[in-house]
Amino acid sequence: MREKMSATLFVIILAFIAVFSAEVFNKLFINVNNKFSDTASGAFLGAFLAFLFVRLGDFFKSYSDRVTKGYNALIKLEHTLNSLLSDLDDNVYIINIFENNYKEHLSRGIQNKVFLWGNRLSEVTLIGDIKLELLNIDLINELFILDVHLKKLNDSINTINSIYVESKDALLGGNIDESNYQHNLSNVNAQLLNMKKFFVTNIEETKNVLSAVRVLGRKRPLMNYVLKALAGHEYGNKFELLRKSELDNLNAEIQHGREKGKERIAEIMNIENEIPNK
Repeated sequence: MREKMSATLFVIILAFIAVFSAEVFNKLFINVNNKFSDTASGAFLGAFLAFLFVRLGDFFKSYSDRVTKGYNALIKLEHTLNSLLSDLDDNVYIINIFENNYKEHLSRGIQNKVFLWGNRLSEVTLIGDIKLELLNIDLINELFILDVHLKKLNDSINTINSIYVESKDALLGGNIDESNYQHNLSNVNAQLLNMKKFFVTNIEETKNVLSAVRVLGRKRPLMNYVLKALAGHEYGNKFELLRKSELDNLNAEIQHGREKGKERIAEIMNIENEIPNK
């Protein structure tokens, strides 16, 4: 739409210049008119400057909008990467618990007992299309590579979850015996230990990208500095005192609510469990 408007405006200006030039040429060289020459020159200069300022204004507005969009994308990306780190760390924790419990089960040598596991690995957060809103091509490339790794990791997560669930369901359904289940469980444990290495590697890659995002985020658009000065984007010097006071008020309200709740329960419990005769 903007390209069509620019092309239309260019054609109109070009037609105006052509007609105006022909008329000026006629007045200057055929029918000489000094007064007309001065007027025409002033009108042409005014029209040209107006056109130039309009185009410059449109350019700077487009540039400002794009820079602001890129900065907002950095803020969103920082939240996404923090969520991703949490997902990765949670899965490492689950694998560690599985490994410890499985080792303990094997070390005890418990007979006639089967090791069953109820937890599952969770898919991790993907970067998604937010990377298309960024301006820094190096960061976009890093995010693209990281996103590919994460998609492969999610595929592996779904695969290992399915393998264990199918094996457990087959045991509980009587379709395989305990020996085959233990064999499958040993394979699952080995795969989890290998996946743990990828989780740890992705954690380091994510932290590296997050560090780059935080560095780039320090360079704010001009309007962000103005908004930061006008709005309360940071805690002030007296904020902690105000927060402590508000926290005391909140605790007092919670305590009051608890007491009122206890009084209501006591009143209800004291009501005789009899239906009045009509």
